[in-house]
Amino acid sequence: MHQNNVPLVSVVMPVYNGERYLTEAIESILTQQYSNFELLILDNGSTDSTPDLLARFARVDSRIRLLHEPKPFGYGGEVASNVAARQAKGAFIAKLDADDVAMPDRLIKQVNYLISNPDVFLVGSQLILIDETGQVTGKRDYPVTHEEIYSQFYLKFPIANPAVMFRNILKEDMYQIKFPHFNDYYSLFRLIHTGYRMHNLPEALTAYRIHTTNTVFTNLRAKWSSNVMIKQAFVREFGYSAPWIHRLKIAAITQVINLFPERMLLKIMNKARQLINA
Repeated sequence: MHQNNVPLVSVVMPVYNGERYLTEAIESILTQQYSNFELLILDNGSTDSTPDLLARFARVDSRIRLLHEPKPFGYGGEVASNVAARQAKGAFIAKLDADDVAMPDRLIKQVNYLISNPDVFLVGSQLILIDETGQVTGKRDYPVTHEEIYSQFYLKFPIANPAVMFRNILKEDMYQIKFPHFNDYYSLFRLIHTGYRMHNLPEALTAYRIHTTNTVFTNLRAKWSSNVMIKQAFVREFGYSAPWIHRLKIAAITQVINLFPERMLLKIMNKARQLINA
């Protein structure tokens, strides 16, 4: 599918030392059913073979645009995503991390949804969970409707940031950098609170890879502290009223995190979140 009358999609992919999974991530975009896209890959100071891999891909597919920043920005790729998105030419911007995999129909389904729903700013999806070898280990479910998404924002991040597509209409950066971690969580709430409608498709359109070097799963106690600070900002800055049961669940998770040693937290946290659906 490559026609002049279909909108261009800019796929933004920040990468830092991503040689292990980068090929699979890139190929999952190049083989999309929807072909009218540009793939903006920002190499943020990689010191492994990432630059060579990117150069080889760019030589054989003109839809790839390579960007380079010599010093890592940090912040989980959010600053790098902002920098890349400023160069986007598409009507829509899609996110994909360099260790994840897009399903072949991801772009076409999200484009069709945004075209059919002009009042919606951002569309996400459910997630398939995969391990280091690409084997499916589970699924992560997200609320579908705008109202459900808003109501669950205090309890959890109800949008899978690596699976979003949104309209290229913002006059400022998508991700506002205010906290040590999870500025995507804060930024999307800020947008939805100010009237930007959001929706999650019921299908799992992205495979999210869980592995030992995934930044989400390191330094967990400090990251949970950022998570709680962001939730408090929802209340303080925006007057968000969280259901008491959601506040109780977050307090319970916080107690668990403060009780156990850091090395045990990942397994315990995942189990606790499953049990209380947070």
